[in-house]
Amino acid sequence: MNEARTVLLYAVGGIVGILLGLATAQVTTSCSGACPAAPQAFATWQSGLIGLGCAVIVLIACAVLDEEFIPVTRQWLGAALRRLSGQPHKRQAG
Repeated sequence: MNEARTVLLYAVGGIVGILLGLATAQVTTSCSGACPAAPQAFATWQSGLIGLGCAVIVLIACAVLDEEFIPVTRQWLGAALRRLSGQPHKRQAG
């Protein structure tokens, strides 16, 4: 299994989410008249949700396009659950 590619795909998903969240945080509404500063179009929590949604969409696309993405993720989640529950590590054959 290609774990390096899966890590790269997770990193890309995270970076895309962060960048789009920051981009939506910079969007302001137009202000006619005398405005000291243009008000933001999205609240901080809305920008965060937009960024999270974009990251999730990228990760779903990765799962659809890369056949090793889901098995590697499942393996990582299983290892994390075993660590949390205190079960010993199971060795894989071959």
